[in-house]
Amino acid sequence: MTERSSAARDRLGIRIDPPYLHGAFLALNAVSDAYFLGDGPDCIRAKAEQIHGRHDLFSTLLSCKGEHRVHYTGVDVFKVAGNIEDQIVSGLERIAARPRCAAIFMGSIPMCTIVGTDYDRILREVFPGSSKPAFLIPPQTGLSGDWLDGYAAVLQALALGMDLSGSKPKPGKVALVGHFMGRNEGDHKGNVRELTRMLAGLGLDPVSIWLSGGSYASLREARHAETVISLPHGRRAGKTLAERLKAGLIEAEAPFGLSASKRFIEQVGKGCGKQDQAAAFIESELSSLSPRLAWLGKEGFKGRRFAFAGDPHFSLGLAEMIEEQGGRMFGMILTGMPRHLTESAQAALTARPNTAFAPLQHEVEKVWFRLSRKDADLLVGSTMTVEFIRPDIPWLEFGYPSDYTHFLKDEPFLGFRGALGFLSRLANAAARGFDNRRGVKPPRGC
Repeated sequence: MTERSSAARDRLGIRIDPPYLHGAFLALNAVSDAYFLGDGPDCIRAKAEQIHGRHDLFSTLLSCKGEHRVHYTGVDVFKVAGNIEDQIVSGLERIAARPRCAAIFMGSIPMCTIVGTDYDRILREVFPGSSKPAFLIPPQTGLSGDWLDGYAAVLQALALGMDLSGSKPKPGKVALVGHFMGRNEGDHKGNVRELTRMLAGLGLDPVSIWLSGGSYASLREARHAETVISLPHGRRAGKTLAERLKAGLIEAEAPFGLSASKRFIEQVGKGCGKQDQAAAFIESELSSLSPRLAWLGKEGFKGRRFAFAGDPHFSLGLAEMIEEQGGRMFGMILTGMPRHLTESAQAALTARPNTAFAPLQHEVEKVWFRLSRKDADLLVGSTMTVEFIRPDIPWLEFGYPSDYTHFLKDEPFLGFRGALGFLSRLANAAARGFDNRRGVKPPRGC
């Protein structure tokens, strides 16, 4: 056996990151009147079940009345080689006729993609002259695409194909592209309101946020923006939209944590020529929040060790929050590939101990399985990672999926107010388990 084939064999296993279509459905879930037709078997709808009513209590992807927003052709291994174009056409026409349908997305699973069906042509023929906004979600590259690729692909499809006619850029109007709208609950709805508040503090009007849980029509309001602000979950889409609108482009970081929120405001302020407003806003926010943070450094975080397993786009912000308050990181399992981050961000993460990008389960079992008090005091992670690790220490659920933690009112984790709230959650979770030497087990069934 060659060295190359031996290495390939050693990399076989179950990777710790959600699949491509999960990310695409999270994006679809965040556009209230968008529908989807997938070329493939009924497992397509099963992926929507991972979000609807489980991760997101307010999801509308599925319906007890049968008015689902996710549909599939039903193609399986026995039919995949046949010609089913008529079936695809009738499915698209049936979905488009639904009163609530404002836009249609189409995609396929790898088994169907390799057949070579020209979905783009079918969409043009079914909806001539863009009679109904229709978008093709690019297929994942082989089996390498992950959930972050899927989410970004939906935004890029919108940026490339959306009708932007009637665009009228107006001073002070901005479009925020790449906001990760993970669900329609109070944590992410709260993020939208906090981002809106912060931009308003600079005298800016976010005419459209991609994505925010709103309608397709609300996304088209981006055509009136003079500046596009892109966030990490939608970098390509932000650049594409700015180019089509001939608008300014600001590539900002996700405002997760106080320092990251400060940098976000500085980046936007500089890009929009509002440095003075940015400085004044930051000073006002920090002067209000600083007195409330005194306890965190003394009792909440000092000397405590934290582990993180989740979205790589939020990993540096989390580590920074903890380390600024006197805590330290035990390690990080990042549920996404390194390509999603800049080289400098990758280097900053891998410089920390026990950090791995989308590792295979067997590669981290020795260090992470049954994580104990000798290693860390609190694990912050998604349901999927907590169920894999089965920690013997307290844990705080955060990220996708979050099946056991839900928010019925606004409780953001982004921005200045979000940082204060998230730091409170972290400190309380760590304090509750600090003297419990037996730790806290995951829920039954994990």
